[in-house]
Amino acid sequence: MRLARVCVAGWLLATGCLAAEGDVAPQAPPAAHSSPAAAAAPAGLVPAALDGDYFARDGHRFLVTGAHWVPAREAMLWPLHFDAASIERDFQRMAALGFNTVRLDLMWAWFEPRPGDYNAEAFAQLDTLVSLAHKYRIYLHPTLFVGGEVGEAWWDVPWRHGRDPQSDPDMLRLQTEHAQALGARYANEAAILAWDLTDEPPFWISANTSDSMAVNWTRLVAGGLRRHDHLHPIVAGVSTQDITHGPFRPDVIAADVNFLSVHPYTIYTPELFPDPMVSERGTYGAAFETALSRGAGRPVMVQEMGASAAQYAPAKIADFDRTSLYSSLAAGANGFLLWCYTDAAPEQYARVPYLRSPHETQFGLTDWQGTPNVQGLSFQRFEQVAARMDLDGLAPAAGDAGILVPEEWSHVRGDESKFGLSGPEVLPYVSVTEGGAVNGQPANAYEGNQWLMSATLSAFVLAHRAGLQPVLPRERGNWERLPLLLLPSPLTGTGTVGVHLHTDFWQRARAWVERGGTLYASLAADAAIPDMAGLFGARMVDSVPVTELTLRVVAPFGGLRPGDTFKFTVPGTGARYWGTGLEVAGGQVIAVDQLQRPALVARSLGRGHTLLSAYPIENWLGNSAMALENDEPAHRLYRALRDWAGVQPLVRTDRASVEAGALVGKSRGYFVLANHSGDTQRTHVLTARPVRGLQRLGAEGSEPVTRDATGWLVDLEPWSGAILEWSAP
Repeated sequence: MRLARVCVAGWLLATGCLAAEGDVAPQAPPAAHSSPAAAAAPAGLVPAALDGDYFARDGHRFLVTGAHWVPAREAMLWPLHFDAASIERDFQRMAALGFNTVRLDLMWAWFEPRPGDYNAEAFAQLDTLVSLAHKYRIYLHPTLFVGGEVGEAWWDVPWRHGRDPQSDPDMLRLQTEHAQALGARYANEAAILAWDLTDEPPFWISANTSDSMAVNWTRLVAGGLRRHDHLHPIVAGVSTQDITHGPFRPDVIAADVNFLSVHPYTIYTPELFPDPMVSERGTYGAAFETALSRGAGRPVMVQEMGASAAQYAPAKIADFDRTSLYSSLAAGANGFLLWCYTDAAPEQYARVPYLRSPHETQFGLTDWQGTPNVQGLSFQRFEQVAARMDLDGLAPAAGDAGILVPEEWSHVRGDESKFGLSGPEVLPYVSVTEGGAVNGQPANAYEGNQWLMSATLSAFVLAHRAGLQPVLPRERGNWERLPLLLLPSPLTGTGTVGVHLHTDFWQRARAWVERGGTLYASLAADAAIPDMAGLFGARMVDSVPVTELTLRVVAPFGGLRPGDTFKFTVPGTGARYWGTGLEVAGGQVIAVDQLQRPALVARSLGRGHTLLSAYPIENWLGNSAMALENDEPAHRLYRALRDWAGVQPLVRTDRASVEAGALVGKSRGYFVLANHSGDTQRTHVLTARPVRGLQRLGAEGSEPVTRDATGWLVDLEPWSGAILEWSAP
């Protein structure tokens, strides 16, 4: 049946959809199914909004918690087999699990079966979900334009005819108008927490999606929503677009969304996480992605996380989730919507997409009949503890060590506004790296991301193990407020343009060091730093290929003493794994290698310090399996660097595997701990900020934390965490 294509005047006035004079209003969704907001019961939901890093309602902030809802029996085809009673049972169960939010898919083809022609039944179903949201006090987080979802499935629209939804003019127009219609209809709906532009773009395996296409698509669709809806925040639900340098990475889309999301599936990025799922590096994945996205200047939500019980023991999944939750909460995440609410019912096993994706059948927090499993009960307990937090006036701690993200990684490719050129182009500059500058020349792929991200991730974990609070500022950002910078190779390199710092960075860095900053850098054979001797007290001589390194300390440095020895195995060959010979010119040799060559060189410069490593230690660790477990030695170098630099962490522990982070306000806040090991840890919490006392939050209440001569004493079970509330004297 051909559906209504006009927006009647009464509906227009009621929703604010009335076009300005001269505007051409797009087709509106059917007026017969207007938003039920006005009819919501007094006990229903109140509008939520972003307040600083967190969401707030009724003037108070809260942590978003819940999951992605895909029904067990109907699965992704639930709109075609809409069972209101079964769906309400799901909402009852989700409320019992403690959810305050549920993410869900709005299937594009169901809402828009023909171009510009909307399905009244689809909007009626969404209205039913809105009513259930009010009844059970669970916010909805709808995802538009769902393409890829559940395994190998890609949910197309029948009228696409091969057109790319992220570049074709007609497809862009239709998506913008689709978003505009939804925004108009639900502009004032309190049950909606936020709009998600789409799940995990590029959503039709658009291999040729460029940065510019991602910007244009995000800007157009977000603009469609905002034409009438000024209440609900907007996000794009990206998956590993950050750590894999996808076109929808945070810096590319940050200007057009209100917050960012991460989907930390470390098990699907083994090139960066060459370890078991439950491992020290693996359980830092959510925090790393949260910190990386927060560096783009927006709040961050962990939207999807989890693993399949068809592949991993449920207890292991619970361990991974639990540690990741506490760790990313400490990193500043404002919410957690796990994948997913329930397992698939057995009858779905014989149907695609589950037929071809057996792992997708058992990602749930409940079994297919709705009974919570180990993961679900563990998440429920986390929700109960986190619900006791008072987030008003708090913000994630600013950090005390920065690992710079290069300008070339973060900027929109093809933007030459910061290339240092000015005036008319009498002799035009053409980049062979950017690609596409010559007519008919294909755009070059970004190179070196694994190299950069693996080293950055290693430095991030080492910094945490050393008691530091690392953040990931951008090269052109405000990193100069930090007391310590960590620059692992390839940030110091020159061979692959996209992964190293710009040449003019080093002048800025020297001025910062002279004012009191401490700069650490590691080198590989491709390094190139102008006036290296002036900054670091040593210069490069020639490459030094090695297969192993024995590093021996020869001068006191922080907590290190002469004779301390560190051994490393080199995981590969080639210039990115080689070290470099150093000729000392004003610096002090702190450590030598097995052939007595300088390996670590320190220098004082003005009021600050520098430390230079002749070997790319972080890159080695990043490409070695299980290299960051409990007995790894490199964090001791970072800890000595911390002490040498005089950095006093706001909060730290005396156990390398127990991470400590902080959410701080004027006179109160929380310390968040995460145990990244399989051992029970008794740890002392040490803080540079005077506190009156610590209370450990629990599911039923809180209890005081005892203190001895060393610090506040906390016991943590394996792969677990704790939230400690503090107030100032």
